[in-house]
Amino acid sequence: MILGRLVTTVQRVSRYCLKQMVEVLPYYGVPSAEEIGLFDPDILIICLPAPEQLYLQTDKPFILWSELEVNIKLPVASNPAELAQMLQHLQSK
Repeated sequence: MILGRLVTTVQRVSRYCLKQMVEVLPYYGVPSAEEIGLFDPDILIICLPAPEQLYLQTDKPFILWSELEVNIKLPVASNPAELAQMLQHLQSK
């Protein structure tokens, strides 16, 4: 599940994931915990900026995506190669 407020970013990240043969469910906006539970995704890809509580309150594996430099202590993918590497790592678990 790819989450984000910017449609173009969510679409771009969705294309990157499709190239990696990953099933994609784009979600434009910020879903509630109930909505995430309803779709029950294996992995969340959260396109920044996103409310901090979104990735701190989920028990799902997640990847953060940002094309801009961010000041955050979690790993952030910023290009297709980094995203592919993070996806492979999470899928191998």
